[in-house]
Amino acid sequence: MHQHIFTQPIVSEIKQPTLLTLRLSESVSDLLVLSAMTNPIAEFVVSQVNGTNATLIVRHQPFVELIYHHTQQVVSQYDQIRTLGQGARLYSKMGTAPRVCIEQLRAGVVVDIQADDNVYFSLAPLARFELISLEQDLRILSEPQALVMAKAILGRKFDHSEPSSVLAVHISELEQVRRDLREYLKGESGKIHPGVSTELLKLDHLLQNKHQWLLRTYHQSLERPNFGRSSNEQLCNIEQLQRKLDCFELLAPKDVSDMVKKLSDDEN
Repeated sequence: MHQHIFTQPIVSEIKQPTLLTLRLSESVSDLLVLSAMTNPIAEFVVSQVNGTNATLIVRHQPFVELIYHHTQQVVSQYDQIRTLGQGARLYSKMGTAPRVCIEQLRAGVVVDIQADDNVYFSLAPLARFELISLEQDLRILSEPQALVMAKAILGRKFDHSEPSSVLAVHISELEQVRRDLREYLKGESGKIHPGVSTELLKLDHLLQNKHQWLLRTYHQSLERPNFGRSSNEQLCNIEQLQRKLDCFELLAPKDVSDMVKKLSDDEN
């Protein structure tokens, strides 16, 4: 579950009280985060615990950065107490405006982690997020796969300097996602919630714009092999061409030279 929205698992060792700060990457736009706020931001699973030492398997959404800091502070109240094999997920609080959660996530959400035969997780009192144990997590992802894939490809960054063969693969993948969106809308006509249908149409429009940009970049890569040059730039030195022409004129027979001059005069 949630494999398509999380990064690969990260093994983190906790040997003393630790403050884990989850913060948005600077290059991530609020619009991308907005579409992902209904999903868990991070997941923590206890794989080992021995006294004050613990090992966690951490997965998180790719737009979030994890920063660990050691602390001497001891928290008296905890949001979650987990033992071996158990875990928790970090969600935004129900009923809280997504904009407020995004602002706090951009500033940094701190999770206090401590171990003492069990692993204790706690959030700051004013946090707009909450920790939910895995066995009580009822916020099952209900978005259709076509919608998830469309959001994923919109959130991906493309580099215009990539080879034309790689750009062609990106274009094909984007066309496949758009085709899946249209087929889903056609197959589920009248069954989809109006809000989901509107979001699918908006995503299809954004995908179309990205498709046009990729096509334009692809054609430019074919017509202009070096983006450091303009498309009509002379690739050869004119003086060098003139020297070659003079050499050919000296070496060619006189009748051939006269014929070339006559042909060039006729063209002019």
